[in-house]
Amino acid sequence: MATLKLYYRIEVKDRYGRVKKRTKLKPCNSFVLQFLAMIGGAISHQFQVQSAVYCPAKDTDGNAIAYGMTGTAYAYSFFSVFSADDNAGYGIVAGTGTTPPTNADYKLQTQIAHGVGAGQLDYGTHSLTVAQVVGSNVDLVISRTMYNGSGATITISEIGVYEYGSHPAGGNKTAMLIRDIITPVDIENGETVSIQYTLRTTV
Repeated sequence: MATLKLYYRIEVKDRYGRVKKRTKLKPCNSFVLQFLAMIGGAISHQFQVQSAVYCPAKDTDGNAIAYGMTGTAYAYSFFSVFSADDNAGYGIVAGTGTTPPTNADYKLQTQIAHGVGAGQLDYGTHSLTVAQVVGSNVDLVISRTMYNGSGATITISEIGVYEYGSHPAGGNKTAMLIRDIITPVDIENGETVSIQYTLRTTV
């Protein structure tokens, strides 16, 4: 039976680069409305023809947005998650919230800000392992590292993925695709955490 599943893994390294904690792959229960709305917007049009249907969703400010093509593929871009170093605005993000996820979630409950101040993490770059056959599955892996230079321990209890792109409603918007509550993970000062998502298909 064909399946599409998402997993996460958390890895913590100490200040010397030694692996301190590495979880097993854990199942996510986290795709929210924006994920399928985005896919719907990407396929609800002919090549370089304006979408007949725009798929409604919300950005991370709670404002209404819609996914769809405005007429030409190159004039409309979304599903960007590979944000640059020091950019916590989109990509893989972390937070301290504990409220269970729902289908209608549009942002993390309490995102951890970028930086080295109190309660902040230094958001690093992303890496991607392209889709490839792994045993009886096909896996695509995206991960991001974050460094704790805040001077104190920071506890991560929620993770997610934000995408960034242009929308027919006007302007560039950020929208959440994935949100999970996880077993709390402590990141001590000077340590690095890597958050890894594995998207897996099986035929």
